Amino acid sequence: MIVHTLIYRFPDDVSPQSRAEFFQDMGSLTLGTGLVRGYDHKPHLWLPADNRARGLTAAAIAQFTCDDLKALETFSELPEVYDFVTTWKEKLRFEAAYANHEVLTPYGEQGAQPSNARRD
Repeated sequence: MIVHTLIYRFPDDVSPQSRAEFFQDMGSLTLGTGLVRGYDHKPHLWLPADNRARGLTAAAIAQFTCDDLKALETFSELPEVYDFVTTWKEKLRFEAAYANHEVLTPYGEQGAQPSNARRD
């Protein structure tokens, strides 16, 4: 399973309704292709320290999953995906970062070991 994690920041003048429409349309697009197995998005939960952060602080994150890297590659090359990103980026002027990765299991949960842990 491959996870595509997106981190978004929107200008202050983008309304909550516009953001909601963006994420709803993203879900419809991703799941409608048959290449994406799951999709979700959530707002960033602000902390007081976020106001002093030196790096990019997100407004929201989205994730979707694909069976494998080939499925994600095929998805990312679809013309409708390009059109979606182009149209919404022009409309909302968001900034985005993303990462493609395997499913994470945080260390300490369910007996997970860090990926660099020694296995004697």
